Order: sequence, then structure tokens, then C-alpha cells
Amino acid sequence: MAKITWSESFSVGHEDIDNQHKQWIEIYNESYDKMMGNDYSVLSSIGIDALKRMQTYAQMHFGFEEKYLEQINYPDLAQHKRLHEIFEFQLDRINKEFAEGTPRLNSEIMKTIENWLVGHIQQEDQKYNTFRKNSCV
Repeated sequence: MAKITWSESFSVGHEDIDNQHKQWIEIYNESYDKMMGNDYSVLSSIGIDALKRMQTYAQMHFGFEEKYLEQINYPDLAQHKRLHEIFEFQLDRINKEFAEGTPRLNSEIMKTIENWLVGHIQQEDQKYNTFRKNSCV
């Protein structure tokens, strides 16, 4: 597990969404540094703050992206929204567990987020990029 580096394979062909994905990757990388680079006595407040920031950004980004998908009449919008809801639920659960002191490895938390973020952008978001290209929207 490592930090995420932006590459063109993440691009969905929409400047604002690409910039939001870049920002989200930056937030992930900052969270990674905070959660993986400190001793346990410091991790509680740092980890909660980092995860809350990620959760807040996810909500903003998902709303923006879903409006865009509505504008281009993306046929799989309902499924895409569902994937967003599932991830928001995961982030919420992680935040609650972290706040309650439920033992969980920081590396496990960051790997879960990394897998979702990279996989979602490079697989699911690319589906609407392909739709956009093929429909000439």
C-alpha cells in the first residue's frame, strides 16, 4: 500500500470532475501520511479528522458527479449512485468505529479507501466517460 499518484488513466474527460478526483487523491495522500506516520497516541484525533475530511469531500464530490451524470442522461445513474451510497456507508462505519476506539489497523483503513478510490475512478467512472464519448454529449 502506498500513496496514490494521479495518472491519465484516472481522467474521465471532464475537467471539473478530474480536478475533484485529483483533490480527493491529495486528501487521501494527506490522510495516508497522518494515519501511517504517527505513533498511536496521536492517531486517534488525527485519524478522526482525516477520515471526516475524506467523508465530507466524498459527499460534495458525489453530489457534483451525480448531477453531471443526470445532465448527460447516463443510463446507469441509479447503480452509480448506489455505489456512492455504499462507500459513504463504509466511510461512516469506519469513522464511527474509529471514534469508538474499535481496534482496526490504520493500514487496513487506508487500504480499503485506496482500493475503492482507485477502483471506482478507473472502472466505474470510466463507464460514464465511455458513454459520454460514444453519445457525443
